[in-house]
Amino acid sequence: IIKDHVSILEPNDLRRLTEDARARHADSLYEAAGEELAKRAPVDVLAETGSRVLAELMDRHLPKRQRRVQELAVVTSNGKLLIYDTATGSSLRTVDAHNGDINYVAYSFDGSMVATASDDHTARLWNADTYACLHTLQHDRLVW
Repeated sequence: IIKDHVSILEPNDLRRLTEDARARHADSLYEAAGEELAKRAPVDVLAETGSRVLAELMDRHLPKRQRRVQELAVVTSNGKLLIYDTATGSSLRTVDAHNGDINYVAYSFDGSMVATASDDHTARLWNADTYACLHTLQHDRLVW
């Protein structure tokens, strides 16, 4: 019944329901709403979803994988995403990620994606193997 209800909600109503269910620890409702968000993502929902909810959805609903190397992502004020091997300290990759300061970077729980947010009014999701940009989410203000 819950899945049928959430499947017909408008995008903004679904987003609000997901955030409310998470805040109230309504696990079965949060799970159903989160699955529906993940199905629709990123087209109609993720541009309006908070980064913590987005990170948790990525963690819960994407297949898990093992990282071959423990990586550290470092961001710069000129829009670069720097990837280092934590065991050796060596630089693995430099990505021209944004056109402004990067304010936020995080790996998904399974390490398959990296999310960045920038002063250039975008948040981007990156494939953590190739560092190809998977999605760019546009906003009308700075993204934290």
